Amino acid sequence: MAEPTQSSVPSLRQRRWKISVNILLQIVALLAVVVMANWLLSRHHPKRWDWTRSSYYKLSSKTEQVLKGLKDPLDIVVCIPTASSRDFIEKALQDTRSLLKEFENVGKSKIRVEFVDPQLDRNRGRQLAEKYKIDSPDQIIFASGGRSKLVKLDDTVDLEGGYMGSPRIRAFKGEGVFLSAIQSVTQEKPPKVYFLTGHGERDIESTDERNGYSVLAGYIKRDNIEVEKWNWAQKRTWPADASAIVIAGPQKRLTEGEFTALGEYLKNSGRVMMLLDYKVQTGLEVFLDRFGIQVDDNLAVMPLLGMINVTAMSEDYGRHPISEKLRGINTSFPYARSVRAKADPAMGGGERPDVTELVKTPDAFWGETDYKAQQIKFDPKADLRGPLSLAVAAETHKPGGVELNGMRLVVVGCSTFADNHNIRAHEGNVDLFMNSLNWLLKREQQIAVSPKTPQEFRLDMTPRQARAVYALVIGGMPLAVALLGLSVWVRRRK
Repeated sequence: MAEPTQSSVPSLRQRRWKISVNILLQIVALLAVVVMANWLLSRHHPKRWDWTRSSYYKLSSKTEQVLKGLKDPLDIVVCIPTASSRDFIEKALQDTRSLLKEFENVGKSKIRVEFVDPQLDRNRGRQLAEKYKIDSPDQIIFASGGRSKLVKLDDTVDLEGGYMGSPRIRAFKGEGVFLSAIQSVTQEKPPKVYFLTGHGERDIESTDERNGYSVLAGYIKRDNIEVEKWNWAQKRTWPADASAIVIAGPQKRLTEGEFTALGEYLKNSGRVMMLLDYKVQTGLEVFLDRFGIQVDDNLAVMPLLGMINVTAMSEDYGRHPISEKLRGINTSFPYARSVRAKADPAMGGGERPDVTELVKTPDAFWGETDYKAQQIKFDPKADLRGPLSLAVAAETHKPGGVELNGMRLVVVGCSTFADNHNIRAHEGNVDLFMNSLNWLLKREQQIAVSPKTPQEFRLDMTPRQARAVYALVIGGMPLAVALLGLSVWVRRRK
């Protein structure tokens, strides 16, 4: 038997080459299988994951429900120039693209998204301007069933800075703003909410940081709800088209005629939200007794570092549709009074109010009744021991728990929590108010969507640390690679 010649035996270099080629082909084949599987899954069983720590790109359950329930096709046209002198536009446009990608993934064929740069595609830009009456750049168009709504890109972001330099995005509100626009073009008639005036209440048109409610009014309108003022003393009746009435921080006592009219309104399946400040007696405190709600004449306080804290932060919520989505989210109530459920007396017609305590303070808070004293301390005989209930929701049921299309009532022992400053500073306050309002309107499926705050990571270093990092990156890493290569060369030489 002939032995193989030396020339027929593969050399070491040839064997290495064959092994390298074989490994390379295996890697290419594996990548091809992964790409093909991903393509098939994306077409037939699409699934996306948001790996950001704050779930920045994850849609809320409310948004998903609305998108899945679309009956007619929805066109979304982003008509924004990609080249802009404002630096934040690029980031806002990037977030808008990512958000609408999620919309398409959930809405399937019902949602059609188009991006148009009016500077590059002038003909298409001119068509959109004529059809939808666009009078400024940076517009996003929502159209369905012959109805349309325009949203400015500026309305999707909260900015900060800009006085000495370029503004930066503090929060991205695109999901809530876009959802409101979708509801505007897909719903026939929006509900209308009236804010009572004439007793020093909060003004929904005021931009004052500490007293105004203009920011809150903006959130309400974005949820496809119309907002107006109403002075009962001038009209002597409630508006016929009122879906709900809000009494926000009255500073004077209501008249007997208003109490009678308010009682009749609630008896006829009315919907009311009351925000009642401490140390103000409006008469509503006694009025609410009949509904099983007790409004205490006190101030929620807690000792803190030798001082008295009058801002109650809470994440303890009762079991109710209003607070169901608030788990783990802080809400803030500056200068609040306690509002709690009491023994609920039967109402006329066999109905009874079902009262739920929505928000509770930590145990360290107590209800201080002598809040005008210079030295505040807990008095077990006069003060109310914590935890304190700060908000309640009430609705009527027949005996036996049979549900009715009856009255709904929300009472909060503080109106400051929803002013322009606090509504911006605490996202949970937005959710609490909007969830309460949507519950009053029987729109539980439209729980509010909070703005998304971009997660930023900052590394602070001293000049010495910065020089060390520079030396490591510029000199150390290349040197390490060179030494590794030299050691391999020496070993192979041996």
